[in-house]
Amino acid sequence: MAHIKRMVMQGFKSFAKRTEVLFDDGINVVIGPNGSGKSNISDALCFVLGRLSIKSMRAAKAKNLIFMGSKYVKPAGEASVELVFDNSDKVFNISSGEIRLKRVVRRNGQSIYKINDETKTRGEVVELLAHAGIDPHGFNIILQGQIQSIVRMHSEERRKIIEEVAGIAIYESRKEKSVRELEKTEERLKEISTVLRERSIYLNKLEEQKQQAEKFKHHESLVRRAKASIFSRKIEGKEKEIESFVESIKKRTEEKDKIKEKSLEIDKKIEDLSEQINKINAHIRKATGVEQETLRNEIANLKAEVEGLRVRKENHESRKEDFEKRIEELEKSIPELEDEIADLRKSSPLMARKREDLQKKKDELAEIENERRILLKAKSELESLKDRISDKEIQYGKVQAEVDQLLKQIESDSEELEHKDSESCKVAIKSLSNNLEENRGKLSQVGKKEVENEKRLGISEAEIRIANENKKNVENIDLCPLCQSKLTKEHVGHVFLDSDRKIEKFGREKEEAEKSLKELGEEKIKLGDEIKELEGKIRTCEVEFERHKNISEKKGLLRQSVEEDKAIKIDLEKLEERRKSLESRVIGLGKIEERHENKILEIEEISARTEKDSNTALVYKEQELEKIRNNIKRGKEDLTESEEIIEEISEDFENKTEKLEEREEQERKLSGEFKKLYEERDKIQKQIQENNLELSELSNSIRQVEDQINSLKVGKAGLDASVESLKIDLQEFKGVELIKGSINVLEERLRKSQDVISRIGGVNLQALEEYDRVKEGYDQVKEKVETLGKEKEEIFKIIEEIDKKKKKTFMKTFKEINDLFTENFSKLTSKGQAYLEIENKEDIFAGGVSIIVRLAKGKYFDVTSLSGGEQTLVALSLLFAIQEHKPYHFYIFDEIDAALDKRNSERLAGLLKQYMKRGQYIVVTHNDAIIIESNLLYGVSMHEGVSKILSLKVD
Repeated sequence: MAHIKRMVMQGFKSFAKRTEVLFDDGINVVIGPNGSGKSNISDALCFVLGRLSIKSMRAAKAKNLIFMGSKYVKPAGEASVELVFDNSDKVFNISSGEIRLKRVVRRNGQSIYKINDETKTRGEVVELLAHAGIDPHGFNIILQGQIQSIVRMHSEERRKIIEEVAGIAIYESRKEKSVRELEKTEERLKEISTVLRERSIYLNKLEEQKQQAEKFKHHESLVRRAKASIFSRKIEGKEKEIESFVESIKKRTEEKDKIKEKSLEIDKKIEDLSEQINKINAHIRKATGVEQETLRNEIANLKAEVEGLRVRKENHESRKEDFEKRIEELEKSIPELEDEIADLRKSSPLMARKREDLQKKKDELAEIENERRILLKAKSELESLKDRISDKEIQYGKVQAEVDQLLKQIESDSEELEHKDSESCKVAIKSLSNNLEENRGKLSQVGKKEVENEKRLGISEAEIRIANENKKNVENIDLCPLCQSKLTKEHVGHVFLDSDRKIEKFGREKEEAEKSLKELGEEKIKLGDEIKELEGKIRTCEVEFERHKNISEKKGLLRQSVEEDKAIKIDLEKLEERRKSLESRVIGLGKIEERHENKILEIEEISARTEKDSNTALVYKEQELEKIRNNIKRGKEDLTESEEIIEEISEDFENKTEKLEEREEQERKLSGEFKKLYEERDKIQKQIQENNLELSELSNSIRQVEDQINSLKVGKAGLDASVESLKIDLQEFKGVELIKGSINVLEERLRKSQDVISRIGGVNLQALEEYDRVKEGYDQVKEKVETLGKEKEEIFKIIEEIDKKKKKTFMKTFKEINDLFTENFSKLTSKGQAYLEIENKEDIFAGGVSIIVRLAKGKYFDVTSLSGGEQTLVALSLLFAIQEHKPYHFYIFDEIDAALDKRNSERLAGLLKQYMKRGQYIVVTHNDAIIIESNLLYGVSMHEGVSKILSLKVD
């Protein structure tokens, strides 16, 4: 146990000078006359242990603890007390053997605490003492006049002393903590339960809204899916139609290509026949002269033109018949529609007048459109001609650029060439390739030699290593591993000699191999450099060869480009002349366009007013009639155009036929002796005419096929536009899951879902997210309620368990102290019996602990009615009972025996001697009996207001 070794005071109360008091671990008695300053020692002990109550140290203020001065000694500036504990048992949580506590108080009331000369706070000092079980306010410190307070204190305070001795404060602390936790838990449970009820009500409302919202979202999703599926099905249908159109276009294109191919064959055939005629004509020219040849050429050309005109006329007459049939069919449907419209108009006279105005405007528009069509035709041809001119100019520019580029490339490619032509390049490449193969062969031989020398080097190194290991191992073995006989120095010498020979031999082999490898490496590097150089030269020659080849090709392209350039230039001149002619015709198109647009606006305005006032049936019938009339109008325009063309062709045909007859008559006069040649030529010309006729028919077929292809492309373009529009609509439903089924089924599902949404009306869509969020919060709160309920039950169990342990520990301690108290009282006095009694046996912590003194059977005394000496004996009996149960490190008793007579003082001294082995006692007394039992005696005296101490060791 820890005990006080010494105490040093300076400037504390009456101890003006530095005073050191050495304490024994037994009974230390302080004696001296009244007023000498004995009790200042016990005050100093309380001061340094950290007591805050100045009054308990018999002073009014902190500055009163400082030496006030005397007649001959100046006042002290501060008071300090240092207490040294023995820590050999490591009672304190500091590793040093001594613990030095020091407290200094200054005149301003400031206190300074130190532990082993390190400044600390009071809290740190109290914590250190508490760790060792030392309390500055403990009942082991009884100052002057306090001994009887143990008897006079309230019974509950007495119970608390026993609780402290029993060490159940920890249970009380745990219980208080648990009770606080319980109160907090109940408060939180109450709050959370209220929140839970509120959220439950709100959650029920949200659940209803959530169900409506889910139903709405479900049908809204069905609507989106149905719409997306309908768009998707329509797209699929349109795409199938597009595939059909594409297939038809492909077939018509293939058909057109075949016809064109056949046309080319006929063109070639006509060209060959024309060549034969040219040969015949050349022969005739030699004999008949230029006049007859010119005549025959003119006749041949006229016949070809007449035949071409005849074919064109037949084609246009065929188209005219088609137009007439179409117009006739359309005109047949007009009377029925007009009758229906007339019936509808009877109920609307105003409408009839508006229709008449509209018809007048349309007639005027037809005249303007006729003029406009002629000009547009010329404009269209002009635009086409401009495009052709632009294309030709671009083509001409490209050809010019190609010519310039080719010239530059030829010039560039010809620079810095070592060889004049490709043949010299070939010879150089062959020579260099032979040298390269020769060097590669040498390099291969060097590689083989390297492998052989590396093997030699590896074998030599292995043999040298084995020989060295043999030399090393032979020193560490006693028996030969082969013959099992003991090795002698001679054997070892032979092994060393043999190993040295091998090392020398294979060392030379190693040096030779390394030298060879070095030489081969140098040769290998040299050959490698030569091979790289040859490969570079070969690549250079190959590049030159390719450049010569490219130059030849580019020269050929240059010749072609020059010829093409000339031809394009001639075409451009012809096209430019035609452009100027057409531009003069198109000048008046602007005014016609303005008149046309104004007339259309007038018609649209009248139509808009008419349609606004008309009913749907009449409008529909009139629109249908208008479409038919427009179709008839366009058909008649096409018919008129065909008739005009036929008339032009007929007129031209008659002129050409008449001219042909004249030329044939002239030719007959000249064809006397060359009849046979003429007949052959006529035969060929007939073949040419037949071929031209077939070619014209093929051209007509191509035009018809192209019309069909254009019509199919227009239809496909319409479908493409529809698909694109549907796809744009479908973009809105990107990622939506599609529904299987036909369009009719999907539209029915769409209608039903839209009806459901309409019936639902307004919904709170936020309830979906809000419900999940609130439900999550509700579940969390509910879980908290359940958790808090469990925590509450656990706390109740903990409190119950603490109470059980607390009561059990208290009762055990109480019984032991009570027995010791009774025993001690009987030792100190023979007057009766004293014992402790619990006031509330049902709830021991609800009441206190009383002291009962029984003098005789049935005769009890109230402890407060005892004399001062008797109360002191009772208090000392209890004090020593506690010491017996739980010894403290030290006890400080200041004149506890003041009320005792000599006999009782002797008994007290005997008890102190009995317990001195269990603790350290510092006793301030006047009693001789106690002084006799002391181990160390201190005499305190005062001279001129300053206390002094003299110690005496008692054996």
